[in-house]
Amino acid sequence: MDCKVLLKNEKTLELEDAEVYIHVKGYSLARVTHLDIEHEKLNELLPAESGKFLNITGTTEGIVIKFEGTKEKFLIIECELLKEVLASGEKTRTWVGGKEGGIYIGFRKAEIEKLEKIASKKFGIEPRKYVD
Repeated sequence: MDCKVLLKNEKTLELEDAEVYIHVKGYSLARVTHLDIEHEKLNELLPAESGKFLNITGTTEGIVIKFEGTKEKFLIIECELLKEVLASGEKTRTWVGGKEGGIYIGFRKAEIEKLEKIASKKFGIEPRKYVD
């Protein structure tokens, strides 16, 4: 997806070459449709094989993930398609997990359905039944 990814704490840093994509259920071992954001710097926020429930808010540009801790950090994803997942001002608290080279967002059912609709409509990818 065509997205701009920014990391904001004391200052704002654009994560150039960051990749954002919808990982649709049934493809490449995905058991549930989720959003992947890949950039090595993200493992400083959330190491691989860890995760936590975080607040995610829709904005006029996309979504913002608030990382909790001693210092507030935000991951800003500016992306037209993500405005269809969470409207500006809409909030959810959901699982954000670390993986090698990035993070993933395990949205709730309502947002998963919107991601799957985007994947189908924009990219022609339909969810498949996951098989172990």
